[in-house]
Amino acid sequence: MGPMAGHDTSLRVPASCRPGEHHKTRREVTEIVEEYVEGIFRLREALGKVTTGDLAEYMCVSAGSASAMLRRLKDLRLVKHEPYRSIELTEEGERLAKQLTRTHRILKRFLVDVVGLPWNDVHEIACKLEHHVSGDVVDQIFDRLGRPATCPHGNPIDPDTEDGSIPLYRAAEGQVWVVQKVTNEGYDFLRFLEEAGLVPGRKVEVEGRTEFDDLVHLRAGDRKLTVGRDVSRHVWVRRA
Repeated sequence: MGPMAGHDTSLRVPASCRPGEHHKTRREVTEIVEEYVEGIFRLREALGKVTTGDLAEYMCVSAGSASAMLRRLKDLRLVKHEPYRSIELTEEGERLAKQLTRTHRILKRFLVDVVGLPWNDVHEIACKLEHHVSGDVVDQIFDRLGRPATCPHGNPIDPDTEDGSIPLYRAAEGQVWVVQKVTNEGYDFLRFLEEAGLVPGRKVEVEGRTEFDDLVHLRAGDRKLTVGRDVSRHVWVRRA
């Protein structure tokens, strides 16, 4: 078989958006709250349910720091959470998360389609911009872009849209699938996918699995490759 992903592909918030220890302004504190809420939403999209450990890993903080922020988010009525249970967004938390997610995806599309940046170089920039652009401006950008259906990584602009895709590790063997979206937008991860040909719109055939190691064996065009669970859970496909 061909190459297998060997680097860390876990979901992570961009480095410049991670909480720091230095004194922060009120605006920066608000940004951190928004990053946590959006992070919970992103993790839920990718993983199904979100634990404190998942959130701490995503935000690159200790479990204690994540727990402290969850208490704060609970006080702000943005999350519902009890110890040792999954994290849920409240109605207000859901509204905020979807607003941020939509803005983030529109900005990524703008940075790729208009500015001309590569798809693996826009996540962190959009992450910083999304907290400072008004809804009216975002709507105008969306209209100027021609109201695209997805971001450059294939995720629907409207977070409520169901695209019918499933994670690659659940795709049936012996069938041809089309890559629909990618839920991990880390720079190295996207660069690997581009080199491997696992990009939105590309057809792949699942040739087999190695259950013990959670490996999926694929054919993409005339190329064979093997990917692990970190890749197959973040690449989503639909029937060709």
